[in-house]
Amino acid sequence: MSLQSLKLPLFLTRLSIFYFLLPWQLMRFTKPESVVGIAKKHYKFTLPESASMITGVLMMILLIAFVVGFKKRITYGLVLVLHALGTLMTLPKLIIGAPDFYILFLAAIPTVFAMVLLYILRDEDTMLSMGNQKL
Repeated sequence: MSLQSLKLPLFLTRLSIFYFLLPWQLMRFTKPESVVGIAKKHYKFTLPESASMITGVLMMILLIAFVVGFKKRITYGLVLVLHALGTLMTLPKLIIGAPDFYILFLAAIPTVFAMVLLYILRDEDTMLSMGNQKL
């Protein structure tokens, strides 16, 4: 398989990661009280509603930069690190058979590894990507 043939799958991976993360960021604007409750219940920290809005703006800027392929080393890396940290914070919910196991949280695992793959192959991810010499 040539690197040229990876363009579409890499683009679709970038697009699907964006689509996976988008509802969580939109919730920061539409239901900040839910974000506060989720932070407290699943991540064990208190988040004021105003912080939900501020982080929402910052995360939306990051996600938009990510989906358009802007400054990939930074944006792909930040999206990966932030999602991986959030996933690690829910580790008890990811262990099958554990009292806190929550099946919906398992979707975070393949997402983390898709982000790792996309980060590693970021220079080959050129379809509909800003600032690429390899268009």
